[in-house]
Amino acid sequence: MHASSENPPENDADRGSLFTDLPWLRRTLVFGLLGPLLGVFELLASEAVLGGLGYLLSVIMGVVFVFGLLASIVTGIMDGRLSRILPIAWRAPLAALSGALLAIGPPAVLLGPMPLDSSIAVGAVGALNMAVCSLLSHDFGRSRPS
Repeated sequence: MHASSENPPENDADRGSLFTDLPWLRRTLVFGLLGPLLGVFELLASEAVLGGLGYLLSVIMGVVFVFGLLASIVTGIMDGRLSRILPIAWRAPLAALSGALLAIGPPAVLLGPMPLDSSIAVGAVGALNMAVCSLLSHDFGRSRPS
């Protein structure tokens, strides 16, 4: 029988893709890749607007990626666990709070305290990145509350 687009099979709506069938894969890719890369892109954007980093830009990009990866992994695990019990409206702000704390805390412990304006900027970038990752990893097509 010829399958045309006019008469799709009934079970075609049930078929998904690997990306939609495995939410842990989507969450891993979004938090593991997009989270740290967003931080690096935001650093490049601030360098393009403000300037001033010069030859240290590549070193700072590496540090931002490593600390962003740490924050993304921890927040991704937390977001995955909370996705079973909390709706996205509560989970995204928690992910943002976690991202801000993880963006400020470990560098402050390892490298010493940062000036207030720098820590506010780093915290805002971490919060924004993790909230975006939480929203992008959520499956809005499902009817369950998570």
